[in-house]
Amino acid sequence: MEKDSDWIWEALALGEESLLKDADIDYFDWNGTHEKYGTPLIALVVGKATGQEVYDFATGTPEKLNERLNLMKLVLGKGASPHAKPPPQFSICKSWWKTEGDKEVENSRTPLVHFNDKSAYGVVASCLEALTNVEGDWKRELRFLRDAARILASYRPTGHAGEGMARVPVAEGVVETWERILSSGEGADVTIVCRGAGGDVPPGASPGSPPCATEQLMAHAVVLRHASRVLKAMLSPLFREGSTARVDVDFEAAPVRVLLALLYTGEEVDEVDSPPDTLLSALELAHQWDVSHAVTALEMALTNRIDDACFCRTVEVATRLQLPQLVAACMAYAKNSADVKRRLKLAQFPEVIQSLLAKALGDAESGESRRKRRRLIMTL
Repeated sequence: MEKDSDWIWEALALGEESLLKDADIDYFDWNGTHEKYGTPLIALVVGKATGQEVYDFATGTPEKLNERLNLMKLVLGKGASPHAKPPPQFSICKSWWKTEGDKEVENSRTPLVHFNDKSAYGVVASCLEALTNVEGDWKRELRFLRDAARILASYRPTGHAGEGMARVPVAEGVVETWERILSSGEGADVTIVCRGAGGDVPPGASPGSPPCATEQLMAHAVVLRHASRVLKAMLSPLFREGSTARVDVDFEAAPVRVLLALLYTGEEVDEVDSPPDTLLSALELAHQWDVSHAVTALEMALTNRIDDACFCRTVEVATRLQLPQLVAACMAYAKNSADVKRRLKLAQFPEVIQSLLAKALGDAESGESRRKRRRLIMTL
């Protein structure tokens, strides 16, 4: 007999953790789609409407928002993919606004957000962008969306090198052991040659020769090979890196050290000791090597390190590597940065970034112009 799945979709959209956490739901297709709710993860964000009542992240109490986040972890644990897109029939769009008493807060209404053809990642990013470009107190909703983005970023597909890398408590002694293994270099059998921008061409070398290595770091092949499929292939005997036990990278040593520390210990990125430029380079190398848990950790660290000095490079890296959480954080920063707005007005950013910022900030600027026109009309 076919089991009923409709109630699970309803419970997800309503954010009812009590209905799902202890129920027999293993038969449910966690990567299935629904014309009304999209995907299981999208349902937890977009919610549903019943008559005059709306159930979603913008209307729930803090307790209900926590339930939605807990369900998101449960759904990911069941194997749901945040990359899955809804069916073509899914055509939900929403707008939100703030009220004081019975009145709508002026200029708090968001643009209409369309969710068709967006994954759960895309839905969260679109909501973040919408809420950062309007007025009103959206702190609670923005906190939920950022927490949701972090949870989605913990996803690891079956068979991926990062599978099973959900956060778990680890004894400090275990971390310290791996730190000593890395720092001592004992038994290390791979040389990582860091060819940063400061490298020089050896005297008498032929034109086009590579620059000298600025620094060499040592690592263990067995650790690197198990960090990602890219490194496993690279360090096989079929490739030059594997046959020579030497890996050349076009980065300074500092970001390589940050990435190696993540590979060996899995500790939180030290945001204080690592400048944004170092973290960005480490992020690029982690993406190049396809070390997904390191990409996630570095992306999360960088969302808290955006400033005027590193803004342009951060946006460029985030868009090139297609990192929705970091892109959204950049757009939120841009909205409140006078320097970014000034440079945008003077067209001082590269064309791609200029276009992205114009799209993200255009509505806010247009809204300000409309407010000024309304005030002028009222004065007249």
